[in-house]
Amino acid sequence: MNFQKVVLACLILICVFAVSCQKLDQAPPTTAPFKFEKMKYPDAIPAEYGNLVGVTVSPAYPTWAQLWFQKPDKTIVIVKVQWKTGETDNNVLIIPRR
Repeated sequence: MNFQKVVLACLILICVFAVSCQKLDQAPPTTAPFKFEKMKYPDAIPAEYGNLVGVTVSPAYPTWAQLWFQKPDKTIVIVKVQWKTGETDNNVLIIPRR
């Protein structure tokens, strides 16, 4: 008899929770403040990217290095290079400076 009461109470609680649920509003889509450009050359890094100012490696992608360049107008350009094979990623991140 007690088992039936517990099961009935659980079913009532599940129904109450299910009825009280409401759909959450969707978060507005975010737009990235920076843009990507396509790499101009598959076998070279353009000199117009400026001087190399830094190199970083992410633990999540240990075979890829990010080369950080600074253009004369202070814009930052990030080029990803796979140092084991020597290939570059086609997408180059452009970060403008103001």
